[in-house]
Amino acid sequence: MESVRLSSEGIAHVEMHVKPFNQLALRPISFKLDTGAGITTISKEALSSLGYSDDWLRENIKLHETRTLSSAGRDFEAAHYVRIPAANLLGKDFIEWTFYIRPESDRDYRNLLGADIFSNFDFTFRYSTGFLEIEPITNSAVKFQMLDGQRIEEVAGGGNYG
Repeated sequence: MESVRLSSEGIAHVEMHVKPFNQLALRPISFKLDTGAGITTISKEALSSLGYSDDWLRENIKLHETRTLSSAGRDFEAAHYVRIPAANLLGKDFIEWTFYIRPESDRDYRNLLGADIFSNFDFTFRYSTGFLEIEPITNSAVKFQMLDGQRIEEVAGGGNYG
């Protein structure tokens, strides 16, 4: 079990190790655990820091297979996505996992861990101590990832988690 200190606002920031472009060793990237998000998103800035160039993004972004996502209190927006070769969160591997690229106009433009990833973990917020306790579910199979053509609300049931 891993303990993550909550910020003064009660927010958990978790490091996910992500494979950089043309490198073997995974590198840590900070993600905010978003209990209201159905999907995991990554910023173009984070992808760039991992060596994924604009040319790579243009070639690998799924331009014709967008998903619809919403930010709290906002309309649904089209989101493009990429598949990253490898990532690891607290010892659980995610191979060819879909990371959605947040629209740059989104006020919450940052790296967010959504239900598609954290549904693979048991976690407890302990506000009395200021920590989140999180551990991978022992089943090695990934619980779910969105299917092609599926909308966020079909998976997340409106995205109310936690």
